[in-house]
Amino acid sequence: MREMVPVFGRSIAVLALAAVGISLPSSVLAQDITKHDWQSYTQVRYTAPEDQEGYVSLRRLKLFGQGPIADNWSYYLQFLNKENNQSQTDDEIWVQEANAILATKNGKLTVGQFKPPFGMERFIADWSMPFIERAQPTDRLIPDGSIGGSFARDYGVQWQTKNSRGLSIASGVFVGNGANNSFEGNGPLLVSRATYDRKHSDNRRFHAEVALSWRKDANIDFRGQLPGAPAGYANFAGYDVRQDVAVAYDWGRNSMHAEYLAAQYHSDRFGVPSINADGGYVEWTNDLTDRWQGAVRYEFLSPHTSANDAKGFAWTTLAVNYRIRSDYDRVQLDYIIRHENAAQVENNALVVQYQRFFW
Repeated sequence: MREMVPVFGRSIAVLALAAVGISLPSSVLAQDITKHDWQSYTQVRYTAPEDQEGYVSLRRLKLFGQGPIADNWSYYLQFLNKENNQSQTDDEIWVQEANAILATKNGKLTVGQFKPPFGMERFIADWSMPFIERAQPTDRLIPDGSIGGSFARDYGVQWQTKNSRGLSIASGVFVGNGANNSFEGNGPLLVSRATYDRKHSDNRRFHAEVALSWRKDANIDFRGQLPGAPAGYANFAGYDVRQDVAVAYDWGRNSMHAEYLAAQYHSDRFGVPSINADGGYVEWTNDLTDRWQGAVRYEFLSPHTSANDAKGFAWTTLAVNYRIRSDYDRVQLDYIIRHENAAQVENNALVVQYQRFFW
């Protein structure tokens, strides 16, 4: 416990510095949204786990849009429906995002329900990813990942500023329960992220980012984040601290992404242990032609829920995508090779998905 105090202190210091307003000159965030723009798409999926019967599911049916409210204010709304995914969030219509944005010459203010600024892969739209699903560390180790029906979102306020040299700072204060969940006394959740973008030429781009979060926990279910979590993590009390480091480099028809996430769960209840978890991924994507795309990803997750981390695992995903009409109309095929720390079982999976934008 004592060895985590420096990490906790540095996290709070950075979050406090960002929250009081880091002033970056020459903001380039202000954008006038002058019309209502709505889009919709669907993803239909076939999943064939090894030695199990395959099944068809509606992975996503999304409707999302933005438009002007008044002066420099605009709105963003996003709705989701999913069916037969063997998930507790199936068979409902969810409000994923509902927020208002104020764009100014000094930065952008966002208020409402949206993703806290944490995790590079989490901010890549699912309809444009080279893989059918995001990496497990992204799904589990971001602050609101795998918590009820949050879909990685929360309720809060965020200020973002960006300068002409490619540096951007985003800081927010959030409720901390995750969106679409009942209030359980958790929070606040403080999150801050710094990103840097540099475009070397027309087809070469470098991106890097770091993020920190801190949250007070009163009664929060972390079992979805930590496979094999011990008793007490269904209604965890204490605080959790998280760190994220990510880089990406695009050149020509190639793209490399790498990200590392870490989380420390500090329990204040007798008999409930504190846990440190981490995970990450590295992936390479190549556009073989204008229509064909190939990708490979290696990822690992170490929940450290036991002395020998028996619930840890590593997955390798091989992906092939065919664009019928750019990314708006495409077919994807992923083969996932799964390796568990405790004992290898036959649970590799073949996943095929068709994606189509309606407008």
